[in-house]
Amino acid sequence: MTQTDRKPTISVFGFKEENALVVPEIPINARNNCQAGKWTLGDEDYGSKVTMTILKFSKFFGSLGQTKHTLWGQIWFIAESGELPHDVLLVTYVKGRSLSDFNRLVATVQARGIEPAEGLFIPSFIKHSGQKPDESGMVKPINYYSLKWDWMERSNWDMIEKAAAVLADPQNQARMIDLDGTREMICLDELPPHQIANLMAAHLGNSSQTHEPNVKLLAGN
Repeated sequence: MTQTDRKPTISVFGFKEENALVVPEIPINARNNCQAGKWTLGDEDYGSKVTMTILKFSKFFGSLGQTKHTLWGQIWFIAESGELPHDVLLVTYVKGRSLSDFNRLVATVQARGIEPAEGLFIPSFIKHSGQKPDESGMVKPINYYSLKWDWMERSNWDMIEKAAAVLADPQNQARMIDLDGTREMICLDELPPHQIANLMAAHLGNSSQTHEPNVKLLAGN
């Protein structure tokens, strides 16, 4: 092949190697839209079904979007089925019923002597009815969704090998910090229960109160 016959090449963003996962430089937030009952990336809906492998879970307290001063679960995952992009690390946040049901499921699987992350997590949107005041203060009925979590053992372990390779790379670990999503949150992973309780009570009682000296803002694991 002559020099003029060679295919031109360019390297800007790089590419996914075979049997590997993509860990974006900037985290991609897969929002579980509690109003529509669908997964959303940016302004685009990606349906309501997904089966996922979870690579990392952290607890946070703080505000995200219109929800202020509450407990959050941060989940880094790979979608193995459904409309969300596959082989790409995504992050999502759960609260309230969705977080409580997630914790229930994790504890139930652990009680069987199994590491839950070795299996597949299957969240589904469950519809609820309630009431909420509108802009004029009039209370009106509303519908909203929470995530109901299920779990199943896997038959194919290829994804676990890929996930282990991602977690073994310090550069990938450094990318698994969502500075934008957690800019108004505090990571609770390394705090003892009594300090978490005091922190939450202080914020719920006075949102402007200064944080305790040992608490790190925007902290990851």
